Formats: sequence, structure tokens, C-alpha cells
Amino acid sequence: MELSDFRIRISILLMVLLPYLIIHGAYGQVLDRSLLTERMLHPLDSYTAYTFHKGEWAYNFPVLGLTPGWMWWGITDWMTAELDVECWLGGVPSFNFRFGLIGQNGIRPALAYETMYQYLPREIDLIDGYDTLHVVRKGHNWYNRINASWLILKRLRLHVSLGGTFSEYLLLENDNRPEYYGQVFENLVSPDISLGIDWRITKWLSFHGTGSYGTTFVYLDNVPRKYQFAYGFRVAPFLKCRWGFLRNMRIETTSLTFYFSEARETVTLPIPIFPYIYWQWGGH
Repeated sequence: MELSDFRIRISILLMVLLPYLIIHGAYGQVLDRSLLTERMLHPLDSYTAYTFHKGEWAYNFPVLGLTPGWMWWGITDWMTAELDVECWLGGVPSFNFRFGLIGQNGIRPALAYETMYQYLPREIDLIDGYDTLHVVRKGHNWYNRINASWLILKRLRLHVSLGGTFSEYLLLENDNRPEYYGQVFENLVSPDISLGIDWRITKWLSFHGTGSYGTTFVYLDNVPRKYQFAYGFRVAPFLKCRWGFLRNMRIETTSLTFYFSEARETVTLPIPIFPYIYWQWGGH
């Protein structure tokens, strides 16, 4: 089967599957859910050691980009898969899995192994339209990492992630500056590290902060050699609503800064914005 035929079949499957899952999540069973107990996989671009329950789903919709977004599915209690709708519809193969290894026991953290592969068939500037910075990727990109999470206090968690990324082709350069800075990497192997805090303030509000070097998952995803700091909130505004479509809806707000030393360029969003909303449902 040719790649074009495969893309058509995947597109048809997604167009059928996505509305069904959203409707099912909107009007499915009523569970006592809140941000105090919700399993979060990448809050504010951190990496946690948690996986979904079997049969649990989440659909994430980028408000700013108005793209199809991405989904997560709890295949088992210990394995969660991601389906990047935007990538597959655009002809970009993308696979992401997280495997729960052990739960927390005393000071020993919960641990998970996470892997993600993505293939860009042509050069793409991931921040196309930005005047002073180009981040261009092509070819194979594959990260592997171990995530650790500690429940320190009743509502406070700490997340640490270590690993590395292979990138076939990566260009980082500035533009429209008096002096040029930039570098091309081929067959790059680069370290990744992430540190995050997670404070579940109330049932409807949580605070998150993350500092990282290397690849992240949500904002400017799958790009190594990136310094990033993010903080913000998750909000569940309609927990008591009778309609599941609103009751299961969550909003993530973030203030984001990232820096590439090779290009000597910083990008900052100092005021918290609403980059995406999500719905999470199912499981047990």
C-alpha cells in the first residue's frame, strides 16, 4: 500500500472516530472527577510518570492554532498511547507511548518509560512566520526518557524526567539581526532534562511550573537543544454542570519562554494565554 493510500485511510478513520469519541466523552458516564485526582500526562509541558486507566481518553484542542489537535488513550492501566491527529492528517508519521513501570512507595517515586518517534518527509520551519528565529527539522526524530513523579504533600507533586533525543536534521538560526548566529545538526544525539512542580489547589484549579532543556511534548514539540520555562494554571470551570461536554472540559493557561543558544534568540509569552483546551473521560 502506497503512503498516499495509507494517509487517506487514516484520514477517513480519524474523521469517523474523532466525533464519536468527543460525543461519547461529552455524554458518557458521570464520575467524581476533579483536578485533585485527575491523571495529568504533560501539564504545562512537564513529563509525569502517570498513565491513563484502561479505557480513559483525552482530546486536546489547540485554541490558538485551530488545528485538529491530539488524543491520548489508555490501552491498559500501564500503557497509554498518543494519536497526533494533526500529524497524521498532514502525512507525518508520529508515535508516542508511555509505559508505567512502578508506583510510588514511600520516598521511591513512581516511574514510567516514554518514547516518541516522528518523521518529517521534508524541511519544515516549526515557527514559520516568526521574524527573528528559524527552527527547521527534517527526517527522523526519536526521543526516549524515564519520568519520575513524587506526591510530596497531599496536593503537591514533583516531576523529573531524563533522557535523550535523536534528530536527523535540525537547523537553529536567527534572522533579521545585525549579526548572524546559527548551527546545523545532522544525526544529532542530545540530552533531555525536565523538572516540574504540580500544585492541585482546589477541585477546579491547579498551578504548574516547568523548567527544561531539550525536547518537550506540547509547545514547540520534538525540538532538542531548547531551554524552556513555563508556568500557568489548569482550570475546570464547569465541574458541577449537568452536561458532560462542559463538565469534562479543562483549560490550560501558560506563560512561556524558550531560548536557543546556537541562534542566541529568546521567545517569550509573558502574559498567560489559553493555548489549548481538553476533555478527559472514561476509565475507572
